[in-house]
Amino acid sequence: MVKNMKYLYMIACLLMFSGTLVLAQDHDAGEEVALYNFLNGSYRLIGKYPDSEKTYSGKVVFKYAQGKLGVVRMINNREIQGLGNLEAATADRIKILRVRFQQDKQRYEATYLIGSDLDNYGRLSGHWYREDGSTKKPGLEALFIDRKAMGQ
Repeated sequence: MVKNMKYLYMIACLLMFSGTLVLAQDHDAGEEVALYNFLNGSYRLIGKYPDSEKTYSGKVVFKYAQGKLGVVRMINNREIQGLGNLEAATADRIKILRVRFQQDKQRYEATYLIGSDLDNYGRLSGHWYREDGSTKKPGLEALFIDRKAMGQ
């Protein structure tokens, strides 16, 4: 009887723990969707090309739909499409935005820190580089919400 009680206790603990994991996963998924929605919108972009001192400006639009973050980069009258994903970085599991796109037959990846301006709109900054790791000096980018595009 005591032996059976030990097994029942262990099973009850496992069930309680697995329920906690499911709730934590649902909570994390809800937070992630909220963060994707926070990023939605049109941004003004300033940057520097990888392995160069040449600078540029343009526009980036993030659109979250059907579980994916579409990214459209418009620089020098050229439109480049990509996909973005939230990922965890560092031991603290800080959420970053990783964007992948192709430009001039070369695959690139951008890694952005996510912040906000004083009005609580998204503000991103980060590096971009060749996906194959051959970049010697990563490019830099800063993205600021485009209030004009938002009708403000």
